[in-house]
Amino acid sequence: MNRLSCLLFILLIAAEGFAQEKKGFAVVELFTSEGCSSCPAADKILSEISTETKRGNQEVFFLTYHVDYWNKLGWKDPFSKFQFTRRQENYSRVLPSKELYTPQLIVNGTTEMIGSKKEKIQNTINLALKSKSQLHLDLKLDSMVGDTAFISWKLSNQDKNFVLQLALCQNGIVNKVNKGENAGKTLSHDHVVRAFSAVNNPGSSGQVKFLVKDKDPGLKSEIIGFIQHKQNYSIKAAGRIPLL
Repeated sequence: MNRLSCLLFILLIAAEGFAQEKKGFAVVELFTSEGCSSCPAADKILSEISTETKRGNQEVFFLTYHVDYWNKLGWKDPFSKFQFTRRQENYSRVLPSKELYTPQLIVNGTTEMIGSKKEKIQNTINLALKSKSQLHLDLKLDSMVGDTAFISWKLSNQDKNFVLQLALCQNGIVNKVNKGENAGKTLSHDHVVRAFSAVNNPGSSGQVKFLVKDKDPGLKSEIIGFIQHKQNYSIKAAGRIPLL
């Protein structure tokens, strides 16, 4: 290969890497509860949209947080955590609507809507996919020791306001509800967040220990990571690590 051919090859590789960094993505977060009668419909819609985006090989990342404020009304959601309620409360402080409800869905940390409005959700995702990202995140599972995942990352840019959020998500969860608004129903859930952790000011690269003790070995799982601005909560980049 002559010098000119080498130069052209290097430029081509660089251009491909740049194009990857500019690819659009959507992080879709649903706040839900087994104690809320209007939430099963939203859970179903999220699963449907997830299946559709997989067929299209789109960069869409789904996370379902079960909040705990419905627990006092007759049914304690076994997947709920106060940590997820606090995350939703933080969103209510920065989003224009200032609302806190279920099912609430948020795309890329900036646009919120009712989680059962399928057409609006799809339109918002499509719009996000057309918005090119200025940041690229690479995630890698270095090793798994017991209940601990050792995860490394690389960022194309860094900012002191960036936070690396990590979530363990599981699909195919089925649970029988005995009390509350959904009493007698058997509910199905996908993309349920079982563990959630944050790395403040992650810099351009690093490694973190992520505890995944709530992982059900019989279910399909993945770790989703995304970069979020800690002031306005906008999400700048995302990636995933499939788990067996």
